[in-house]
Amino acid sequence: MSVNSTLGSMAMMTLLGPIAGTVTEPPVTVRGNSLNAWIGLRLRMRRTWFGISNQELSENLRIDCDEINAYEAGTKRISANLLFRIAKRLDVVPDYFFQGYLGGLD
Repeated sequence: MSVNSTLGSMAMMTLLGPIAGTVTEPPVTVRGNSLNAWIGLRLRMRRTWFGISNQELSENLRIDCDEINAYEAGTKRISANLLFRIAKRLDVVPDYFFQGYLGGLD
């Protein structure tokens, strides 16, 4: 399953979760630099679920918008400090970004 199809499936489940009473996410692996890509996927899902733009998040975190794009694409690794700040802004615990990850460590 590709990252894009995973995003669509997970976004649909996130939207349907409140209707069904639960939000379940399928276990999925991501190819390439899998952990960075997985965290980026989870970041994009949560950001868009809240209706927050890349620009708005980058301004709130005081980082460049291009960095948000790189994190979401999985091409740049997020530091622990920044991941904690992102989690706080998106109202989740940092563990959220690792939930469902089944790949090996990069």
